[in-house]
Amino acid sequence: MKRALCIFLCLALLLPALGCSALSGRELCLEFLTAISQGEYDLAYDMLDPAVQAEPIPADSENEVDIAAAKQAEAEKEANGRITRERFKQKYTAVFEVLGITAVAYENVEIDEGDIFTTATFTGVYTSELAGDMEERFKLVAVRSGGRWVIEWEPGLIFPDMEWGDTVRKAAIRAQRGEIVADGQLLAATVGKLSVYAVPSRIKDVPLFVSQAAILLGMTESAVQKRLDKAYNDLAVLKQFYMDELTATVREQLLSIEGVGIDEGNYAEARQYPYGDMLAHILGYVGMVSAETADKTEALVDEMNQGRNPDDGLYATDSQVGKLGLEKQYEEVLRGKDGYCVFIQTGEGLNRRTLYTKPVEDGYDLCLTINMALQERLDFILECELMDEETAGAVVVMDPKTGAIQAMASWPSYDLNLFARGISSTAYAKLTGQKNTPLYNRLTQGLYPPGSVLKAFTAAATLDTGTIDETYEFKGEIEDDYWLPTEFGPWMGSKIKRAQVRHRYLPTLNLRSAIVYSDNIFFANAALLMGWDKFAPYMEKVGLNSAVPFDLNVANPQLHNESDTDLSQMLLAESGYGQGQVLITPLQMAAMFCAFANEGDVPTPYLIEGLYKENGIKYDTVSLTVPKTWREDVVSAHALDIILPYLKDVVQRDLNGTGRGLRVTSVQVAAKTGTAEIGNDKSREIAWFAGFRCDVEPEQERLVLVMLEVPTNGPYSDTKFTIARDLLRMDAP
Repeated sequence: MKRALCIFLCLALLLPALGCSALSGRELCLEFLTAISQGEYDLAYDMLDPAVQAEPIPADSENEVDIAAAKQAEAEKEANGRITRERFKQKYTAVFEVLGITAVAYENVEIDEGDIFTTATFTGVYTSELAGDMEERFKLVAVRSGGRWVIEWEPGLIFPDMEWGDTVRKAAIRAQRGEIVADGQLLAATVGKLSVYAVPSRIKDVPLFVSQAAILLGMTESAVQKRLDKAYNDLAVLKQFYMDELTATVREQLLSIEGVGIDEGNYAEARQYPYGDMLAHILGYVGMVSAETADKTEALVDEMNQGRNPDDGLYATDSQVGKLGLEKQYEEVLRGKDGYCVFIQTGEGLNRRTLYTKPVEDGYDLCLTINMALQERLDFILECELMDEETAGAVVVMDPKTGAIQAMASWPSYDLNLFARGISSTAYAKLTGQKNTPLYNRLTQGLYPPGSVLKAFTAAATLDTGTIDETYEFKGEIEDDYWLPTEFGPWMGSKIKRAQVRHRYLPTLNLRSAIVYSDNIFFANAALLMGWDKFAPYMEKVGLNSAVPFDLNVANPQLHNESDTDLSQMLLAESGYGQGQVLITPLQMAAMFCAFANEGDVPTPYLIEGLYKENGIKYDTVSLTVPKTWREDVVSAHALDIILPYLKDVVQRDLNGTGRGLRVTSVQVAAKTGTAEIGNDKSREIAWFAGFRCDVEPEQERLVLVMLEVPTNGPYSDTKFTIARDLLRMDAP
């Protein structure tokens, strides 16, 4: 970088240059300072005492090893008080560039002349883009040698603290990755790793050392030797472990070997998930940057570095980054910005003096809305109730008024630490080989037919479009629980089948009984009465046209296949009771159902309560999530007044409603159940439950949505109620 340099001397202007041999000691000192201030390093080097100057050592070839050997030889010369022209120039340019020095001024120059020695003392002012004006007091000595004056140069003329063999270095200070917490509990944390290291100078018998270390560390002898060969400053890290990986016995045996040491946390860090599989699909994990090929990995790294300042820390192919979940979605926030320090490094690699420090900006901590006691309870229930690979599911617990997620789980889950530590091929094959696919995030990516849960919205649609009212009674001909919709023109589909109910205490097939007994016939008829021109716009208004906003990506729902141009009457009828081609994620279904508890509005679900920054022993708030509404007035007040009492009836045992198995007595619950088919597989079904507490204090608001994939004829018919019951009771966490 081109630098504007100046010199201010409290002396008379210099005489025109007469050549070094004709200059007095005083004039030479001033000429030297002028040359340095103007960046004329070749000229300054020519003024040095020949005893300080050294000839460069050429490499025997262009081979990298030979070049490195030549540079090492030059460094050894420098350590003995001699310097080549190139290294002299490099020292000044490297220092000025790393500190961003744009001007050099020498002030308050005082010269003491003698016959043999001339001494100049002065204040040097380096104007740095980073550190501002850096003032240092220097002493420059000129000596008469061989009939001419020469400069007795030493590194202390760059900075007074510098000695022969010292260099100025810029070292990164890595930002600490932000943590993910909930209720004050760590869900994702950065921890130090154990580093087993060797001090080569203390090893008396290298072959014996290599053999013993290899056995205890589980390494090959050649791998241990390679680590020793790469020792720097008499230290070689042999292997690193998580804190719980190295047993006390092995640790004791390692430390008994002469030359071995164990460091705790200073040489390496790693991501740890204290709760293992809890919220695994939400948290995600940290791992090395990777893609299908090396070229794609490089391209990915380049993409991640777009817009990043190199001083803030650039990603490399060996960087640890968020791979899934919040770790990936909030990578930039969690990553933070690296700092660095510019310091004088001794020949032994020690910091002699720090010249400038750019403070590190650690990543922000994510604080989740999760109620940890409730989350632990949810995980425990799922573990107890869903016991084999034939079952899977997703549960969402949220505040229906604000959208805050209180607990959620995709089951089965997996231990995040397996991936953070580097999962083995055997463990990975075991996970991917499970029938119920533990790695699949059913909460936000699983698309399922909502079944009868959607009937609550079909009911609202018929009321809000004026298609029917609460007095409407279905009068069609039902035979053995089947209905053929002949009154809508030629019918090209099969008959509509209603759910079999042994005891209908509400015999009239109207809106109330249809909701209580989840009658397919009634809602197929309601959809047909509306027609696609009324039904589709209403469902799109509710949310079946786009994914609900969330802290993680949510799969897009659908009312029907976009490529399907045949919007038949049969498809419309099936859509009315939540089948057909309707698909939705459990998270979005939960958010939409909040409308019945939230005066007709669908809140935006959110998981991040806020971002926080550690400030000593305190936490500073960076930002807080403000609850928002995603869709307003999707259900009118009129429709709510009619439907809400019916949703309460669903769980009444004396009416024998489809939700009678809930059996929550400590609070009134409004709910809707559902069952949907998984394609053409009659042996398995999707079991739904969506319900919320009614008439409670704001801090007690709670909606629970349960979606289970279970065998049709098995011991799981009431499992959705067992799960929901434990979460909706007033004594639940």
